[in-house]
Amino acid sequence: MFYRCPRLPLRHVALLLCALAVAASAPAQETPPPEAERKPRDRSTTTVVFDESHAYVSRRLEEYSRKVDAFFGESSRAYDSTGSTLQLRGYVSYFEGGRTEGRPELRAHVSLPDTEDRLKLVIQRGVTAATETALERDIKEATRSDQVAAAGAEQDDSYYLGLKALAGEALGIKFSVEGGVKFTFPLDPYVRLRAFRDFTVESWAIRVSETPLWKDSENFSTATEVSFGRQLGEDWLFRFTTKATWRNSTGYFDLAQIGALFYTFDRRTAFTLELGAFGPSEPSARPTVYSISFRARRQLYKDWLYVELVPQTIYQEANGFSPEHSVMLRLEMLFGDRYLQP
Repeated sequence: MFYRCPRLPLRHVALLLCALAVAASAPAQETPPPEAERKPRDRSTTTVVFDESHAYVSRRLEEYSRKVDAFFGESSRAYDSTGSTLQLRGYVSYFEGGRTEGRPELRAHVSLPDTEDRLKLVIQRGVTAATETALERDIKEATRSDQVAAAGAEQDDSYYLGLKALAGEALGIKFSVEGGVKFTFPLDPYVRLRAFRDFTVESWAIRVSETPLWKDSENFSTATEVSFGRQLGEDWLFRFTTKATWRNSTGYFDLAQIGALFYTFDRRTAFTLELGAFGPSEPSARPTVYSISFRARRQLYKDWLYVELVPQTIYQEANGFSPEHSVMLRLEMLFGDRYLQP
């Protein structure tokens, strides 16, 4: 659901699809008796061809979805991937009235030796940053708010060091557990669990994830996210994401609905148009923040140096839903084994 007007109420849509069954008929006999000739012919070959075609489309959809996320450096996908990666990113934002703001940011996932990529050291700024969407990250940087739906909330800019263990996979669901502490004093320990599953239904690539988090300074929270992606032609991908984050500190859900349209212009350039509506579930489920942003991302050198230009307009209830315009310029460098190829 998209919201065209800031005055419309938000309805948090609960999305959970699941149902897939495949049946195959038994192979026909080599020399059927005459009385069987009038029966419907065996369709096992047709079924196999149909299944193979469906599998091909599903694989292609999933591969393209992963390719888009890898190109845009989607935080949640990078967090769930294997291998060692160090991400160095810096941005500067230009606001109406001449105000500018910027900062560098470091994030690292380092696989420990002799653990077969099962254990990682994790370094991140803000413990929730690893699983937030790109639009949430941009709004947080523009509003200086760690909670998108709560304008003016204090942002956690501290760095955290954690140890992440990939627990395994069961019934297609992947699990991981992570624990760590804030670098600065007073120490602020945290523990995070994560479970997610990727699958395809018809022409949709779907990801369902659940991320409970305990943090000493904020107690307990959990983020539930469901995203649906659909490829539109060779170079287009549409994705709709619904997210609900419950915090013990507030006693309500922060709700988000985000629609994104991705376009791959060429091997080194891609664009995204994102529309978002955000709001708390209490005292009534309605939007308090709207956002529209356009993201242009260019691969400057090989596959490890990128530049992004993000014009963005935000409408906050706290400011009477007046448009707040900004332009963000971001430079990103990636390091790791996967980036050593010539």
